[in-house]
Parts: sequence; structure tokens; C-alpha cells
Amino acid sequence: MRKIIFCASLMAFSACNAYAQSSVTLYGRVSSGLDFVTNVATPNGQSKNNYRFGSDQYGYSWFGLTGNEDLGGGFHAVFKLESLFTSGTGQTPPNTIFTRDAYVGLSADNYGSIWFGEAMSLTDETGWYIDPLGEQVGIGVGNFAFGRAWGPRSNVVTYNSPKWAGFSFRVQDGFGNEAGNFRGGRQFSVSAQYTLTSFAAYGVYEEIRDTNGKYSSLYAASREYMAGATYTLGGLKFFTGYQQLVSSGKDTVPDTFNPDGATRSQQEWIGASYQATPALAFQAGWYHGNVNHGGGTGNLGAIGTTYNLSKRTFVYLTVGAMFNGKSSAFPVETADSQPLPGHNQQGGYFGIMHYF
Repeated sequence: MRKIIFCASLMAFSACNAYAQSSVTLYGRVSSGLDFVTNVATPNGQSKNNYRFGSDQYGYSWFGLTGNEDLGGGFHAVFKLESLFTSGTGQTPPNTIFTRDAYVGLSADNYGSIWFGEAMSLTDETGWYIDPLGEQVGIGVGNFAFGRAWGPRSNVVTYNSPKWAGFSFRVQDGFGNEAGNFRGGRQFSVSAQYTLTSFAAYGVYEEIRDTNGKYSSLYAASREYMAGATYTLGGLKFFTGYQQLVSSGKDTVPDTFNPDGATRSQQEWIGASYQATPALAFQAGWYHGNVNHGGGTGNLGAIGTTYNLSKRTFVYLTVGAMFNGKSSAFPVETADSQPLPGHNQQGGYFGIMHYF
């Protein structure tokens, strides 16, 4: 109840503020559908199929507020507050609000912008650009890294450069706020992109440390490298990319997603999207991943389609198949529902997404 009152009060205040200066916008999107996954491992060591409601498989639902005040001389004050919610239950994550962005900053027409506060990771943005399936939550570039590139980064300062002849870069530095240990919980990343009429290239590096300042988890506290490129030919767009995760051999601790204590994971992918008509589009991708120390290998094939019912509403369908090696248990959908080691898995989801 407190959250509901807080959100309602905040939105009411923002609406009044928007009336006064015409610079605050309320926006968001809602995604819902149905989902099916085969060969889901159960606690008793068996495999079962799962047919379920799908809230976020294609993409997360969220709402947000963004504002821009003209300070004169090409300078602006900016802010953004953005929160996830689950469409199937209408709930935000437990004890949280504004889980994607919560920053305030300054921007200048000729110098770029600087933000202070929680902001989405640079790796998340880069993955969206170079994944042929548009970095869907369920199936795509996140599968072999268990979503390592996704999500926000807390307590960060983010600089976004202007674009010079097609080139731009971003830098993000996060503070762990650990007393007596400046490296504890720290994050640092830098990304760059270069775009021409038909060609675009992207690259990003990120490091995340645990509370002790170590790279102790392959999928949570590690170094990440990602690069890729796209080429557009009419309605056809080609994608290729590479991602590598590296943790410290002496500090890595086994966990649910890394039971063998692997210290290196990498994947490569190719794919394409095709805009058949102004309303109808298709996507396809092939992803290959492998993990050292017995983590195994896997191949993921996926195809998808979207159809726009209007400028703000579309329906979607995505299906995929994960082919695991003998010792690997990569899921066909990133978020959950891992198979037993060595078992293949198929999955798919369809639904509707609306922007407001």
C-alpha cells in the first residue's frame, strides 16, 4: 500500500510539473503472452514440460518519467526514473522501485551529457544493437551468459559523448561504497560505436567486482568483452557478434549457473532481420557458446516475427532450440528453466506489446 501511495503521489506531482514547464513525460510499455518450454529439470532429477503465462519473455514491461529543462546556451538539466513491473501479477520487484534508471544530470549540445545515479549498463545497450533478435529476455544473446550483460548499474557516473562523423563513446564508473575497500563492489565500463549509412560497429568492455573487490563469479562479478557489427541492405539487416566473460581463477566460487567453477565463457553469433512490409518483420539467429573447466558447449537456433497492429502495438512470436553438449545445461530461455546436463531443449512464446 505504501508503494501505491508513493507512486500515485509522485505521478500527480510530475503531472503538475509537466503542466508548468512542459518538459516531463510519462511513458512505458506492457508485454504479455504465453510461453512453452520442454525438458525442464525438476528437483527429483526428472524432466518436465512447462506451459505457462509469459509476462516478460519478449521484453520487460516498464513505466518511467523523463524530463528536460532548457538552461540556456545549449545546456539542459535532465532526469530519468524508470521501473520494471511484471504484467502477469502487476507487481514491481520486491522492495524496489525505479529498477532501471534513477539519475539526474546535465547535457550540452556540443559536449555530450553526464548522469549521476542508477543507469542501464553499457553492455545492455551494446547487446541490443548487435543481437539479431533484439536482445529479447527469453531467447537470444543472453542465453549463454545467463543475462550477464543486462540490467542497471547502481551508484554510477555515466558520460555520453556527442557524435563526431559517425563515432561516439560512453564511459560508466560505479562506486561500491564499501568502507575501507574502494574496489569492493566497483564497476567500470567503456563502449564505442561507429555508424555509416549501411554499416555499424560496436564494442564494449565492463568489469564488475564483488564486495571484496574480486572477480569471483563468472556471471556476476567478472570482466566482459563484447563486439559486433551490422550491415543493412534494403529491408535486410545482417548481424554478427562476439562475447567473452572472464573471472579470476584463484577467486572464482562455484554457483548455480557455474557449478564447475569455470573461469571463461565465450559465444559467437550470426543472424539477420528482414522488414518484409511496413508492418511485418522476421528475425533469425544462430548462437554458439562454450565454457572451460567442463562447462560444456551449446548451440542455439532461433527465429521470430513481429506484426505491427499500429504505431504503438505489435504482436510477436519467437521459437528456439538449444542443443547442449554432454556436460552443459544451457537453457533455451535465459531467465530460468534449465534442462538437465546434456539435454536439449525447445521453447517459444507469443503475445502482444503496447507502448504508451
